[in-house]
Amino acid sequence: MRRLVAGIALLVLATGAEADPASVTTEPIGAFRRFSSSGEFGAFSWRGGLTLTSENRDFGGFSGLVLGANCEDMLAVSDRGNWLQARLVYEEGILAGITQAVMAPIRDSKGQPQKSKSWADAEAVTRLANGRIAVGFESRVRFGAYDIARQGLDARFQALRHPRDIDQGIDNGEVEAFGELPGGRLIAIAERQSDAQGNIRGWAWKGGNATGFSLERYDSYQVTDLAVDGDYVLTLERRFSAGSLPGMAVRRFAIASIEGGKPVTAELLLEATAPLYVIDNMEAIALCERQGETRVTLMSDDNFNASIQSTILLQFAYRR
Repeated sequence: MRRLVAGIALLVLATGAEADPASVTTEPIGAFRRFSSSGEFGAFSWRGGLTLTSENRDFGGFSGLVLGANCEDMLAVSDRGNWLQARLVYEEGILAGITQAVMAPIRDSKGQPQKSKSWADAEAVTRLANGRIAVGFESRVRFGAYDIARQGLDARFQALRHPRDIDQGIDNGEVEAFGELPGGRLIAIAERQSDAQGNIRGWAWKGGNATGFSLERYDSYQVTDLAVDGDYVLTLERRFSAGSLPGMAVRRFAIASIEGGKPVTAELLLEATAPLYVIDNMEAIALCERQGETRVTLMSDDNFNASIQSTILLQFAYRR
């Protein structure tokens, strides 16, 4: 198989005093479903995948992802408090490689790297309507905006207000999914915080005005990320435990349904279980537009356990 090694030139917006070039090797993933030539999976059509490896000691643990213009500019966060910025490469419309990769610490409000692993636990990232990048942190729950367009990866944390109910979740299970809804409300969904009926708790808020809601759980899956698509929210969910085969699900619900006071019912769009499908601990989802298609890109968190897990990118065209 052809292997591509990422170049080390910095992206235009990634300049920063401590941004380190990251040589990333990619291995193409030829098919999403093993032993099958089909590229159609319900609402999704296969557009390629990559397995990513790097000798950079900070590489891995990616838990949030945003993609920019033409699905090329990529920004990810890791749960050890680092940015990964790079450019995705395509060949005949198929995801083929990654170039210009750099890594840098996600900084606090004083411009310093996060002071400990618990403070560095970035679990979600989203692009706000004002152009800034917002990050959700889990173990020490907080949300903050970064002006990367002006300050590059040296941008400082600027706190965003959030409902304090989010802080009440199980330690290291408070929040994994975070985004911005039309109109400027923020939305977050918990990883392991449930209501009395076992539904997954979520919140939508703007300033001090917050709405709590519950999302009906699907099987034993936990929500790991979300992407906002017009009037809908897509959730990425994973099943990853010692007692079951790794699984991945993508569901969709209407934003309007969070206002009714009843548990939100989500439509299952895709479910995949290893080893039949090429998946890992899937934690990040991003939407972008390319060649007239809406594309969904998924990324895994290898838990810095590269001997048995992988960092993978999977991309699909998405039909609403």
